[in-house]
Amino acid sequence: MMPFSREERQFVYTWLSNMLGHELSASQLAQYQQGLFDDFFAFLTEQGFQAQVEGIQQQLQQLKTVELAHLELAADYTQLFLLDGSSSALPYASAYLPEAQLTCHFTFLEALLVRFQLQLNRDKPEPSDHLCVYLELLRQLAEVDDMKTYQQLIQDALLPWLLPFNDKVQRVKTRTTFYQQVVVLLILLLQADCQN
Repeated sequence: MMPFSREERQFVYTWLSNMLGHELSASQLAQYQQGLFDDFFAFLTEQGFQAQVEGIQQQLQQLKTVELAHLELAADYTQLFLLDGSSSALPYASAYLPEAQLTCHFTFLEALLVRFQLQLNRDKPEPSDHLCVYLELLRQLAEVDDMKTYQQLIQDALLPWLLPFNDKVQRVKTRTTFYQQVVVLLILLLQADCQN
């Protein structure tokens, strides 16, 4: 993989946040199925993520044969991320990190939120350890080109809980494996980005 440029990092993390922050709408799904993201998928393939891109595209292709496919994906999203912790893979660090690590973890996270003047949406009571908060912080760190903190966020604050999160994501039974494929891509992107 070639190192990402700042703009590429920002786009990738915005895309991942959009994919994992909420279920796809019917119009969003149609955009993927009509090929509007083919250039992006080609870019990821060139970066060495061909198997993951093919998995995502295969799921999108299979969804073309499903009536009300966006509702099926919404059901998968709910099953994967929104039910209780015993049946879903909750996208929160606190669901996977040992309690002894949480204070230090949240201190680091809160310092970054303050640094970038990020506030959580008061209309959606989402804890600060939601996966999309980390993705936004990565986007912000890429924007200011603070690669030391960027690497620290990935290695020390994100991957330690994303790996067990992914294990659980892969075990949850859903009709498609669309979101499972996206989570694997996320982890592989983070791991590869840390090595560059």
